[in-house]
Amino acid sequence: MNNLNAEKKKMKAIICEKYGSADQVLELQEIDIPEPKDDEVLIRNYGSSINTGDIMARSGKAPKALFWGLRQLMGPMLRLAYFGLTKPKSKVPGSGFSGEIVSVGKKVSDWKVGDAVYGYSENFGALAQYLTVPSSIIAKKPSNLTFQEAAAVVGGATPALLAFRDLRQPQKGQKVLIIGASGGVGTFGIQIAKNVYGAEITAVCGPTNIEMVKEIGADHAINYRDTDYTKIDQKFPIIFDAIGANTPSRCKNILTDDGVFISNNPVNSPKTIWYMMTNGFRKKKLLSGTANEGSDNMETLREWVEAGKIKPVIDTIYPLSQTAEAHKHYETGHAKGRVVISIE
Repeated sequence: MNNLNAEKKKMKAIICEKYGSADQVLELQEIDIPEPKDDEVLIRNYGSSINTGDIMARSGKAPKALFWGLRQLMGPMLRLAYFGLTKPKSKVPGSGFSGEIVSVGKKVSDWKVGDAVYGYSENFGALAQYLTVPSSIIAKKPSNLTFQEAAAVVGGATPALLAFRDLRQPQKGQKVLIIGASGGVGTFGIQIAKNVYGAEITAVCGPTNIEMVKEIGADHAINYRDTDYTKIDQKFPIIFDAIGANTPSRCKNILTDDGVFISNNPVNSPKTIWYMMTNGFRKKKLLSGTANEGSDNMETLREWVEAGKIKPVIDTIYPLSQTAEAHKHYETGHAKGRVVISIE
């Protein structure tokens, strides 16, 4: 089935044909609308989120949070494994998307034209008006969010879901410290730990974000600029570093004897690698993993959104033509919540 205007064969898209800085390699162009394969759907895309994977796929480099030597080594390895060794495999970047199905492949029976969906494309292509994806990776869009708001859930909520559902579920009333609490992952972390599991949340963030983190559920907030939270007179059974800002050894004095340190980036320094080898994994005090953006997790998040347990915090919504500015803003590391692209 297809309700796509047969005369409309072109679409606007961001093109990235080589690795480099956002200003140098991201260009807005008109290209052909893709055709869905038998097991795919064609989506009219209205929103895309900026994620760390998108930055790596555009720059060809590993995250800055990795220590220098490992980052230099991991860049080529990531390009070889995922992005393309000498240039991006996909000319159209972007992974998170939210839109409406306009065409379905011959073998697709569980989705229909007009369905509002969202998801994460590991093959990229989401910074465009249309994209094709396997029907198996999409989920129904939360009914109480706009397309742009739904795109903000993708890539931000799943690392927090991994931390607090899969790695260590907080008990009701249990104290949880979240480092980088005002960012795209941290804001979802606060809400999942608080509203789903009933934890008592202490959020670490900058001074301008104190009120915001309390509004979304933090019981306490620490301004990291005037307080060294690693030296406070309190211990936590769960510490979640949402931005890879710390080594577990730095936080050992505020971690209970049976506590765990959860990190989205456990290899941010040689000292941490040594800790992992000698203490972290052996004593099960350091937990980490890879977020799963599959349809099952997106369905779980949709249910929580529609139940009012979580909602996206959005820093800025940029038009497609300003994608380079969105990338640069994300790379500052100071976004309050999520950075989103609106695709009209």
